[in-house]
Amino acid sequence: MEKNGVPEFESEMEAVAWSFKQLSEAVKNLASRIAVLETAFNKLPPPGADMVKYKIPGNDEYSNLKELFDNLYERLNKLEEDSAINGNVHTGDR
Repeated sequence: MEKNGVPEFESEMEAVAWSFKQLSEAVKNLASRIAVLETAFNKLPPPGADMVKYKIPGNDEYSNLKELFDNLYERLNKLEEDSAINGNVHTGDR
């Protein structure tokens, strides 16, 4: 008769053998789960600007965060310069 999923044993050797078998199966299960996690982690990009890619409208290639922010600031600065020349937009307090 089993108690909490553990069978009753006729000898201590049976109990030890059953325990080792259970531990062996648990280790195999953990090893396969770790292999799945390692595969998933290897697919992740390294931390940094390359973790996020965005295709800037008009560009053929995807840009990382640094390139995206550089593009945005370049465009904002150009707009501010153009508006300062035309004198029609407040450039803000910097």
